[in-house]
Amino acid sequence: MSGISSRGSRPAPRVGGHGWVGVLCFVLLAWRPLSFAFQLPATLPSMGMRGAAGVVELLFHGGVAALSVAAARALWGALPIGPPLAAAALIASAAAAIQSLYWSVLPHQTMPGDELPLAIGAAVHAAAWLTYLARSRRIDAMR
Repeated sequence: MSGISSRGSRPAPRVGGHGWVGVLCFVLLAWRPLSFAFQLPATLPSMGMRGAAGVVELLFHGGVAALSVAAARALWGALPIGPPLAAAALIASAAAAIQSLYWSVLPHQTMPGDELPLAIGAAVHAAAWLTYLARSRRIDAMR
């Protein structure tokens, strides 16, 4: 009886982890959390040399990863907090990506000269998903 609303034979609107919402949930669960998961063990042995700035940066990246997971979970469950949480996670993810390219004390493997194209890519990626969040009828149904 899934897909049938309680009002009769009219199908209930599909919200949650279907279609592009599901893709966005996957992006939120994969992009920053996996980046942080690979960054943490590579960085911890040298945190003594990196000082307080390294700790703050690592905590920021961990917070962005946690925000991304929370946003994906809220979108998947079609909770009303999902769209604004996803928007915050996308903005924070783009900010963390750009910050790690230009102002990082943590190790990274970016070739010189690749910073600008990667930063533009992160910003365009976030802007595309933010546009989707603003225009999608499925997202509007969650609000």
